[in-house]
Amino acid sequence: MDAVDALVPAITLLGFGAAAALLCKAARLSPIIGYLIVGILIGPHALRLIQESSATHLLAELGVVFLLFDIGMHVSLRELKESRQDLLGLAPAHLLLTGLVSATALALLGADWPIAIAVGLSLGLSSTAVVARILTEREQNSCPIGRTATHVLIFQDMAAIFLMIFATSLGRGDMGAEGLAGLVSERLLGGADVPLAAALGLALVQAGLAFAAAVYAGKYLVNPVFRTLAATRNEEAFTAFTLLFVLSAACATAMSGLSLTLGAFLAGLAVSGTPFRHEVQTEMAPFRGLLLSFFFISVGLSIDVGAVLRNLPLVLLGTAAILAAKSGLGFLAARLNGWKAPGATQLGFLLAQGSEFALVILSIGAISGGLPSGLLGSIVAALVLSLAAAPVWAAAGVRISRELVRRSQDGPAAPAPALDRPVIVVGMTQTGRLAVDALQDHNIPYLATEFDPERMLAAVADGYKVSFGDASNMKLVEAIGGNMARAMVIGFPRYEVSRAVTQTVNRRFPDLKRFISVDTDEDFTRFGDLGIRTHLSIGEPRGIEMVIDMLRTLGISEADVRDWMGREVDLFTIGEAVPEDEDDDLPPQEADIGRAA
Repeated sequence: MDAVDALVPAITLLGFGAAAALLCKAARLSPIIGYLIVGILIGPHALRLIQESSATHLLAELGVVFLLFDIGMHVSLRELKESRQDLLGLAPAHLLLTGLVSATALALLGADWPIAIAVGLSLGLSSTAVVARILTEREQNSCPIGRTATHVLIFQDMAAIFLMIFATSLGRGDMGAEGLAGLVSERLLGGADVPLAAALGLALVQAGLAFAAAVYAGKYLVNPVFRTLAATRNEEAFTAFTLLFVLSAACATAMSGLSLTLGAFLAGLAVSGTPFRHEVQTEMAPFRGLLLSFFFISVGLSIDVGAVLRNLPLVLLGTAAILAAKSGLGFLAARLNGWKAPGATQLGFLLAQGSEFALVILSIGAISGGLPSGLLGSIVAALVLSLAAAPVWAAAGVRISRELVRRSQDGPAAPAPALDRPVIVVGMTQTGRLAVDALQDHNIPYLATEFDPERMLAAVADGYKVSFGDASNMKLVEAIGGNMARAMVIGFPRYEVSRAVTQTVNRRFPDLKRFISVDTDEDFTRFGDLGIRTHLSIGEPRGIEMVIDMLRTLGISEADVRDWMGREVDLFTIGEAVPEDEDDDLPPQEADIGRAA
């Protein structure tokens, strides 16, 4: 009977979760919404098909564990160095602005200041699970908006660990600094009596040591084990070791008084420096997707529909306040860190929802006992509704940002800036965006043009610098510096146009190398005959073969090209499975890079 009691919740979650995913796909809705609705329907406050239990909580927390493991695999020392502007500027500004405003509002509602600060800062966090899914669905992982949002989420995930320590310390009966110092010293020094500053400083030092340990563990422990397992070609052993490593790391940090998610993140960080990260991601993707669905369903289980209906005005007001306030404050933080209005708007809306970590913090005894039950229930319901509304809210941010771009384009177009031998990118398709990403990563100046108004608006709203115009017009090419350009990337194959302008291009710009990616053998031959460096697209992300050839032609070293390939595939495959040869540290495209004419 015990076995049945343990299996029934899992079977129920699996069955209804699969149904929700299928229905949402048919309705073209985010599956997150379906999972939350399913959780409400089958939960203890509706049909009562399943009750919240230790089993459901564990399954839900494992979903966040595997999500943080996946995020850790996408973090590298170089990525952290390149993203330091976001990690040291935008991310702290976003958390402090949203958190302190939320804390002030809670204090005005009657919460004690320590409780208000803990809950307010938790409300300043955004949902890694939700935002990662939205970015993947919109194919925005590698664009400036996606990269910056990911950096902000990584910072928030690390900050949440210290926030949970602070929230737990409030249960010691001392709401002051001594209580926090006591908890931190108890966790880290076995109960030694140290000042607050020293305790927090030690916590930061230990976090740094854990980070360094993860990097060295990946190099000297994980990598040799993976190589040995790969040599045996035993897929079951490879998967088993990966699961063992993730769960052991999570368990170790939990036993040390921190959180499961910190250990999972560090485990992912250890794997990120090995040649096997793509294979590990492929193996773990099913576990992550399945367990994340359990997390969202479990959030729905916690919603008391009756209580929500009784306090519906307060819940709706709270949801609107969370979304509106975080959007506005996120916009302000982005503007203070150099983002233009369209990109700042989209970032603000994308990060406006509550966080799964906030739900964890609200469940801590000191927090739940320190807030009036009515206020606590309304905050939880408002957070859940903000998670459910996140995809729609983010889509609204995209529309507003594109409208801002449209209005800014109503006047005469500003002349293109004079750059030192730029690369001209024609057409902000997926291939054009990939080329711009590569040029930005290697600090190569570029000028991007787009003749399709909607595609131009979308690119600018996503953070790219793009001018409107049709590069088949030779006057435009001359105006934007075609005679000084190092190369031209053609993002949208238009054979008739390319054939018509080839003779003029060869006469006016004889040294201009043109690159293009095509899908068919016929186009490969036709564009190649025009003297364009043509690549047949066979890998993902689309056009990577062409961009690799472009970087090599521009003089980028082979080592830097290989490093960029690995990082770009990482960004493209967040939330997806990418096959890779187990003994190679390059994406599969390197094995068969495509044909170039």
